Amino acid sequence: MAENTQHYAGRRLFPRASGDLLVWTWAHKAELAVGTLAASAAALFVSAHWIIAVVGGVVVLALSIAESEGILLLAVFFVPLGWALQWNVPVRDVPVAFRTLVIVGFFLGRLLRGWQRVAGLLRPALSRASLLFLCTAAASTMWGAGEFTHESARSLWTLSTFVGFYFVVLAWVDSPQRVRKILQVLLCSTIVTAAFAILQEIVGDYTSLWYFLLNPPQDVFVPMDYRAPSFFGNCNSLAGYLNLIISFSLACSVLGKARWKMLGAWTTGLGVLGLLCTQSLGGLVSFGSVVVLAVFCFVGDLKKRLLLLGCICTFAIGFYFAREILNPTHQGEGFGTAAMSRLVLWGVAWDLFVHSPIFGVGWGNFSTLYGSFVNSPGLAPGILDVNNLYLQLLAETGIVGFTAFFSLIFLAGRKARLQWCAARNDFGRVLSFGVLGAILSVLVHGCVDFLFRVDPQFGTLFWVLLALLVVSGTASGETVAGGQAVERTRA
Repeated sequence: MAENTQHYAGRRLFPRASGDLLVWTWAHKAELAVGTLAASAAALFVSAHWIIAVVGGVVVLALSIAESEGILLLAVFFVPLGWALQWNVPVRDVPVAFRTLVIVGFFLGRLLRGWQRVAGLLRPALSRASLLFLCTAAASTMWGAGEFTHESARSLWTLSTFVGFYFVVLAWVDSPQRVRKILQVLLCSTIVTAAFAILQEIVGDYTSLWYFLLNPPQDVFVPMDYRAPSFFGNCNSLAGYLNLIISFSLACSVLGKARWKMLGAWTTGLGVLGLLCTQSLGGLVSFGSVVVLAVFCFVGDLKKRLLLLGCICTFAIGFYFAREILNPTHQGEGFGTAAMSRLVLWGVAWDLFVHSPIFGVGWGNFSTLYGSFVNSPGLAPGILDVNNLYLQLLAETGIVGFTAFFSLIFLAGRKARLQWCAARNDFGRVLSFGVLGAILSVLVHGCVDFLFRVDPQFGTLFWVLLALLVVSGTASGETVAGGQAVERTRA
């Protein structure tokens, strides 16, 4: 990046102006373009309300092309936000559209500035594994047993934003300072997300803000019953998201100094409270596995380790017997029906995989197909997923996609473990443990839920964490794209 800066430092953005009108016009083409765009937007604004989205999109695209640090950090801060427009526009998922514009604008700006280190982004094994999984997901829609549907197209687009935003973080983070900035922003946004879930639990309702943002479909909407979703579509997605970031905050609270320790402690405390507000059994078991991992990683004394593991087991047993008191929804006929529904969906997913074992039925197609296999009022077609990471991958992407995804998981886990062992400072250990804990939570929670397609927030954060793992493990003084990294200030 420093080399690029020196390369462009002596260049003029516009040629010198003269008295010739044509020369003046060329010299100020950027200003004229912005002025024309603003005038056009103002003219259209009075005649079409959806132009707000167009103007906003143009602003985001322009700032992304300029590589504004503010817009990129804002994109990271808004990762947990879910927002579906009520307007009759082709794109209703605002966060996915926002990240798409950021991705396109960022790389368009790099290309306009003559950036020639694109190949450097493919050097890390996780980059190639991510692209391989994206390609296998696309191949499953073309060569799988299912058809190319609107749902599969939407799911592929969302998956593309996961991987695309991974490459944005990979290319943009050119110094340890930016790694710290992104992690700080993620922790702060998690505090806001968890606080909103706690507020929902206190008032006993989703709140008007949630209704405005999510616009739940009335035919499948159910009132909130002790389980807060925060900015997500459902509580299980929130639980999975919190578990991804709690690993980082837990490591910060143990290893961090001064403000990092305080920020980690606040995020962990509010995150755990938010997790309890979800009442997600899969999420709580997943969190327990992360805590066990933390005990093995941070506690060296054998007696203390055994004592802490005993306390965790005692707490888990107590929670199991008190689950019906803590949440009445985890008892009775309703809970049994939900468990049976999962078993039915798992059986359908296995049948679909057996029918098309190589490429499955297509990424995102399970929700459109399972309705023809079941006839139950509790399993309305076109709404549910398999609720199992392993079976959903097998059913939708077959052996090819399943292998590609878990190759990515294996490479990420191995890299995080190696960086944990070779870390030269506490911050390196925070990042490596955070990714190890996140991967463990995905594998454990994946036994009862599939979160990569239900809410885009989860998948976006997962790939952002992979990008942070890659850039934190790069050799000192060199970025992934091959430029020189300079730590301007210490965080």
